[in-house]
Amino acid sequence: MSKTINKVERTDEIAKYYGFKKTDVPSFFKLGDIFLDSSQKKNILEKHKNNYPKKGHNISMLYNNQAILTNKKNRGKSSTKNFNFDILGVSDSIAEATIIHTAITSLKEEGYKNPFVNINSLGDKHSLANFRKSLFDFYKSRIDDLHPKCRNFNKKNIFNLLSCNHKECQELKKDAPRPIYFLSNDSQQHLKKTLEYLESLNIIYNIDDLLMESDNCFSNIIFEIKHKAPSPKKEIILGRGGRYDELARNILRKRNLPAVGVSLEFPSKKSLIIEKSLSNKSDFYFIQFGPSAKQKSLPIIEMLRRANLKINQDLHIDKFGEQIDKAREMKVRYILILGQKEADDGTLIIKDLKEASQKTVKLTMALNYIKQLK
Repeated sequence: MSKTINKVERTDEIAKYYGFKKTDVPSFFKLGDIFLDSSQKKNILEKHKNNYPKKGHNISMLYNNQAILTNKKNRGKSSTKNFNFDILGVSDSIAEATIIHTAITSLKEEGYKNPFVNINSLGDKHSLANFRKSLFDFYKSRIDDLHPKCRNFNKKNIFNLLSCNHKECQELKKDAPRPIYFLSNDSQQHLKKTLEYLESLNIIYNIDDLLMESDNCFSNIIFEIKHKAPSPKKEIILGRGGRYDELARNILRKRNLPAVGVSLEFPSKKSLIIEKSLSNKSDFYFIQFGPSAKQKSLPIIEMLRRANLKINQDLHIDKFGEQIDKAREMKVRYILILGQKEADDGTLIIKDLKEASQKTVKLTMALNYIKQLK
C-alpha cells in the first residue's frame, strides 16, 4: 500500500522536526516601519495567554509562518516570507541555541548560503539598570556634542541614541559604555554557554557590543541574523531576536517565565515544497545528559534530520530518567543515548526497547547503523 503524503513547506518541516508547534496569530495593523518589529512578541504572548497554565512548569515551543504586523502600505499580497520561532519556559541557553539553529537552518534551506549572527548581551534587569545609568551619565556629560535634535533625552529613551543616524551621535557612540561591561556572573555564563553552542553548530557569529533594541522588549541575549549580498556588497538583515523574560512575565502573569524567540522576514523565493508522510510516528527518541552531551546534541539531531530520520527529543530536559519516561510514553522502539562518556568518546548508545538490548557505535558510523533499523 502506498503511503499517504502531504506537501509541506521546507521551513514548516524544520520547525516541526525540532519540536515547534504551529500557532496562528492574527495580523495587527501598525503604522510606520514594521520590519522585524519586536512588538510581534507581545502579540504572540497575548495570543498564547489563555493557553498557558498559571501553575506548574510548562514548556511551549511555538512557530507561525504569517506576517503578524501589517500596515496600510502592504495590505495586498506580501512579497516576503515571515516566520516566528519562540520557546517559553526554558531558562537554559539551549533555548537560544535551538532558536538560532532552527532559524539559520531554515534560511539555508531557503537559499541563503552563509547567514551569520551578530550577538550581544544586555544582562539581567540589574545589569541593564547599571548600564542605563552609566549611559545616561555619559551622554549627559557630553550633551553639547550631540546633534541638536537629540539633546532632549531622558533615561527612558537613552538607548535610542545608540541607533541614531546623525553624524554627531554616531561619532559619540564610539566612546559610549557597552552593556557587556556590566554583566553579572550569571549573565556572563549565559552568554558564554550560548556562544559555545553556536561554535558547536559551526554558526558564524560576531559579538556586537552595541547591538540594542529601542523598544526595550529584549533583555539578556539579543541578536540579529544577516547575510552578505554578493551584489551590491552589503549586509542584509533577515532576522532579529533575543530573550524577553520580563515581557513574558508581565503579559502571562507568571512570576518566573523565561522566553526567547526570533522573527524572520526575507524576500520570497520559489516555495520549497517537500513530500512528507502524514504519519507523525517516530521509532527514535534522542536522550542527552551532561553539559558536553547537550552541547553536541544539536549537530547530531541535524545530521539525522538531513538523513530524513524522524526522531523525538526534549533537549530542555536534563534528567536522564525524565527523558526515558518521555520515550516510553511515546512508545518508541529505539532510544539514542548521548551521555558524558559518549560525548568524550565520540560514540552513541542505541537501545532497542523491544528486544531489551543495546549497542554502542561510533558517531561516524551511527547514521548508517540507524538507517538499517528503519
